[in-house]
Formats: sequence, C-alpha cells, structure tokens
Amino acid sequence: MHLPRLALLSLLGISALATSGCNTSTPVAAGQVSKVYVRDVAASSLHATDILANAVHDAGVRALSAQGYTVVATEGEADAVLRSSWQTQKSAGNRSDIPNVSLSLALFDKSNRRLFDGNSGPGVAANFWNDGRATAEVTAILKGLPAPAKK
Repeated sequence: MHLPRLALLSLLGISALATSGCNTSTPVAAGQVSKVYVRDVAASSLHATDILANAVHDAGVRALSAQGYTVVATEGEADAVLRSSWQTQKSAGNRSDIPNVSLSLALFDKSNRRLFDGNSGPGVAANFWNDGRATAEVTAILKGLPAPAKK
C-alpha cells in the first residue's frame, strides 16, 4: 500500500529536480532598478544563433514589462541595461560539427556593476534552438529578477 505512494513521491521529486536545475541566476539587490534598456544580443560566430537575435530581444522586453519594469528606448534613460550573449562549446557527440550553445543574460547598472546574471544551463546543440525555445529561456531566466523599484 505504501509502495505506490512512495513511487509517486519519488517521481515528483525527480521531476522537480529536473526542471529546477535548468536555469542558473544570481539575484539583483531589491529596489535598485525600475527602468531597463534592453541591448541587442551580442553577435556570435554562428548563424543559427544570430537569426534568433530578434526573438531574444523581444522576449526580454516582454518579460521585463510583464514583471513591472519600464523598458526604455535609450541607455541614458535607464537605471540598468540588460545584455545577452551566446556561449558556444564544441560538441563531443556524434555531430561534432554542430556546437553546443547556451544563452546568458546579465543586468548592469549605470556604473557597469553586474546586478543579475543568469543562463539557460548546459549547452544544447545549436540546431535545437528556435524562436520558441529562445523566448522560453529568456522568460525563465528573467523570472529570477525581484520586483522593480517603486517609482
């Protein structure tokens, strides 16, 4: 009678661990930022990631706005700047010609101090990235931000 219950609890625990380990981030100090400028994604050496630049930028704008931040049009208006970049690693798998890629987002204040840093976790083959995945990763990473400063 206890075995099915134990199996269910174990399954739930394993799935929680599997989904919580995907994104890593460091929190920003609460109350410092309300206006954010979102920079375009830093160019990479891969066409597969460069074509996702608009998706990453737009997802950043939408995620920040949804969390109550004001997204501004120029860096001069902003309390902080959101920067994003791609990290690539050589693949050791069967398709060593396709690199593994992960996405990194960082929030910097006006004095260029890093307030927040997050990434999509371990690299995934570049050909598995698309607009939907990029949007989902940006949204998940930025959920680590605290509420914006009161205006």
